[in-house]
Amino acid sequence: MAADLAEIATIEKAWRPLSSVEKPRAEYYLGSASRAIRRRWPDVDQRVSNPDDYLTTDDVADVVVQMVLSAVDVPPVRGAKSFSEGVGPMSRSATLLAGSTNPTEIQGWMVEVFEGRSAALPVFHSPPSGRYEGLFIWPEGRC
Repeated sequence: MAADLAEIATIEKAWRPLSSVEKPRAEYYLGSASRAIRRRWPDVDQRVSNPDDYLTTDDVADVVVQMVLSAVDVPPVRGAKSFSEGVGPMSRSATLLAGSTNPTEIQGWMVEVFEGRSAALPVFHSPPSGRYEGLFIWPEGRC
């Protein structure tokens, strides 16, 4: 069994100390996110250990932390589009971004971390040069 690609301490540095209820969830999703990354990029461990590759352990940990936070820092009801809560005279409400309910979904910026770019680049093709110059010489210019 391969080690997780990030640690609970990294999540706590990025967000806040986890409660006793959140820690087991975060530990599970650390493994889930690590497995999802290894399924998509099976060579991630070799690339991280290769000093010539641009991919570092911190880059991979950034991706894993965001995947885990999307699973741990969720609204009270799974799949909710908005929520509100109140305690005494204080209340708050939030409208959430439309997104996937799958916390291990790999987003475009995550692909960019692993592959160097997230979008396809344009491809240009043209005919070989030569033998076409005569088409652009006007009869007045010929001797």
